[in-house]
Amino acid sequence: MQSLVHRVSSALLQTGGREAAKGPLLQAFRGLFTSIPSPGDGQLHTVTLIPGDGIGPEVTNAVVEVIEALGAPIAWERFDDLSGSMSDGSPRQTVPKAVLESIRRNGVALKGTLFTQLDQKNTNTQSLNVQLRKDLDLHVNLVHGITIPGLKTRYEGLDIVVIRENTEGEYSGLEHEAVEGVVESLKGITYDKS
Repeated sequence: MQSLVHRVSSALLQTGGREAAKGPLLQAFRGLFTSIPSPGDGQLHTVTLIPGDGIGPEVTNAVVEVIEALGAPIAWERFDDLSGSMSDGSPRQTVPKAVLESIRRNGVALKGTLFTQLDQKNTNTQSLNVQLRKDLDLHVNLVHGITIPGLKTRYEGLDIVVIRENTEGEYSGLEHEAVEGVVESLKGITYDKS
């Protein structure tokens, strides 16, 4: 997907950026993703942006470039300093209240992964990623995968939806060390989220 994002954003930027919004490449791209409105169709929307750690900033910046090249009416409320680690290198234990308020207020966020340091000193299985999902009740991870016409892939004509539970089961975080070297993990599942 990253190569597709880079190819589309590069093509749009090479053909004139926002002016390319009237071109056939953009119209074809828009036809694949029906949720992308044409410029001027909607009002300005504020989106919470959390670049995160690792490759998160690279991926989210590529997405921001594509959205800007499309001319989508989006303003970013950025949280560039949010990381899984504090400035001294220790693990961050909670998601800042301002970030949660921003996501709730805006109703949408673009987030890169947040680093979770697990070692002898930090055995907290509730990463910031899982905390965000639980705090915002984002219990479903829905991925729609399709093959894009004209893009050579191993398989043609794919149209599949993958649904994964995101806050329970392995994400319950109900773990303890019964005896040294033996960890028990409970995988709680509720009716509402299954």
